[in-house]
Amino acid sequence: MNLELVTELPDDYEAFRYYVEDYDELSDSELDALVEEIAAPIIKAVDCTQCANCCRSLDVYLTPGDAERLSQGVLIPLSEIIDHPRAEMEGEWGVFKQQPCAFLNEKLCSVYEHRPTSCREYPAFTPDFRWLLGDLLGGVGICPIIYHTIEELKKRLKW
Repeated sequence: MNLELVTELPDDYEAFRYYVEDYDELSDSELDALVEEIAAPIIKAVDCTQCANCCRSLDVYLTPGDAERLSQGVLIPLSEIIDHPRAEMEGEWGVFKQQPCAFLNEKLCSVYEHRPTSCREYPAFTPDFRWLLGDLLGGVGICPIIYHTIEELKKRLKW
């Protein structure tokens, strides 16, 4: 992944987002299927334990179930997770705004079996790839899976 190229071409990725949003040759479900087809071998080829860029760069979103699972898994009272100085609770949702993640140990998650859903599913391309693309493009310079999937999609859509 050429991160310099990614950071030098943000307008190109933004233009690609608009292109995909207006691309009417594929329905939303057909586009989702194409993205899944592209992403599957890339996901298999990338060893996230050798990267951990997402754990060093992104906020971690918590559902109530995530907070409960994390509390039980790491034997930290739920109140300490919810009242953590780096956590912000918004209604039922919480966000850990600490980079790198407090649970990152070198390039490995120390709470892997108990990690939040947002971590388990990252990067989530579908459903509704067309409408997730704006958020996904924020990860192009962070995640090799996103980068390679987007680059292959550009080729397939003849961008």
